Amino acid sequence: MNAYRNVSYVGFVLLFIGLVLFGYGIYNLNIEKELDKVGVSTKGMVYELETIEPYKRAWVKFADQKGDTIRFLDKLYWNKSFEKYTIGQEVEVLYNPNDPMQTATINDFFQRNTAPWWPVVLGGIVSLIGLLLRRRMLKKAKKFDESYKKYNQ
Repeated sequence: MNAYRNVSYVGFVLLFIGLVLFGYGIYNLNIEKELDKVGVSTKGMVYELETIEPYKRAWVKFADQKGDTIRFLDKLYWNKSFEKYTIGQEVEVLYNPNDPMQTATINDFFQRNTAPWWPVVLGGIVSLIGLLLRRRMLKKAKKFDESYKKYNQ
């Protein structure tokens, strides 16, 4: 066994990791797609900003269809020097009426698309690198094996 073949296994591992990331992203995109179908839109209010240096996240509260107050933490972090939200700001909230606690999100393009899309893009890139590395190293391993056989005959 030569070193090229060993490196080709790294390509296989990268391919596998990339496919897992890609699948995770597709799963999250399907959740967002389902929320688009059954989600209810309402107005919410930012009532607190949580700071985790150097980032911030917004705490939002809104009233669901039953009149219950639902509070949730925004899923997207932003740099604290960038004032995305302020306390008291009104935001559009989208949630599934069957499970408002788990599905509530700020209905903003970046809020809804950043989290599901980054694993799809990153997974595609890592998979492509893994596939190319695997193929290239297997070709080199085959070439090395052939030259090794010629040398040892």
